[in-house]
Amino acid sequence: MLVENRKPPACAGSLTDALQNLATRESLKPAAKGNYRMESAVRLLKPVIEKFPLIASFYRFYRDQKRLMRAVEYRPKLGFKFIGSALMERGDFEPDESEIFDKIINNFDILINVGANTGYYCLKALSKNKNVIAFEPNELNTKTLLRNVYENEFSHKIHIFQLALSDHVGILPIYGADTGASLIKGWAGQNQHTLVPVNTFDNVTHSLVDNSKKLVLVDIEGAEYNFLHGAYSILKNPEDTVFMMEISVAEHQPTGTNINPRLLDTFQLMDQFGYSAFTCDSRKRSVQISEISEIVRTGIDTLGTHNFIFINKDTTLERWGL
Repeated sequence: MLVENRKPPACAGSLTDALQNLATRESLKPAAKGNYRMESAVRLLKPVIEKFPLIASFYRFYRDQKRLMRAVEYRPKLGFKFIGSALMERGDFEPDESEIFDKIINNFDILINVGANTGYYCLKALSKNKNVIAFEPNELNTKTLLRNVYENEFSHKIHIFQLALSDHVGILPIYGADTGASLIKGWAGQNQHTLVPVNTFDNVTHSLVDNSKKLVLVDIEGAEYNFLHGAYSILKNPEDTVFMMEISVAEHQPTGTNINPRLLDTFQLMDQFGYSAFTCDSRKRSVQISEISEIVRTGIDTLGTHNFIFINKDTTLERWGL
């Protein structure tokens, strides 16, 4: 989610110049496994870094500049040019979900990607000549997404909106950054925030998807229920719409919260609009409202995943190639 277009503190002086020079030198180096090891080490040190605001500010500035200065390289496993996380670049990101996505995307006219990040799934769809609508409020992610699309010459097939989707129009704080940012305060222990514009799908883009078969991919870290309440124009057509949606059960909840307080509401809403739920993994097993109710009652997660696929109750997974 959103990371500011950060400028280092005015007092930074020569240290700022050093970081900029370092970012430039690093961007000219070829990608290597050592770089991924360095990224892993930095992630381990992040809780320590965040205790020192000035150091954290320099670290984020360096990290963001380094990403923006990297070349968009061809990734053989993906079949297109791409920069993003190491897992995405290697084609190892979300293996179960990626396999399901690849199997079903050809059934659809358009991908609606809510929480598009740097465009991993967008580029997968675009490379198969599908139209795409992407929503991503994070400025750094959006800049990277734009570069990925431009370098692959896919610009004519995609609409990109730098905003968060919810059930109302306004401005909201978004907590954290990268793939884990959320409109939920305290999500995954994140308390630093920036402000982002918020709107509803129905207000912004519903006219772009009329009379089309839609795959809706949602990854917005706990804000799914509110998004759905602003997206009735796609919810109401289960015959030609499939959702792949990350819905946290117990993961990443704010301190003091055991189970996602909107878990049952979200599954019930999908059920009311005529969708059946399945796990979006190798099992692809049915998920019933009764099981969700029991999870909420007991606090015990029996699902084994936080990724789900929702299809029309009158069809089967086989209908979509699964």
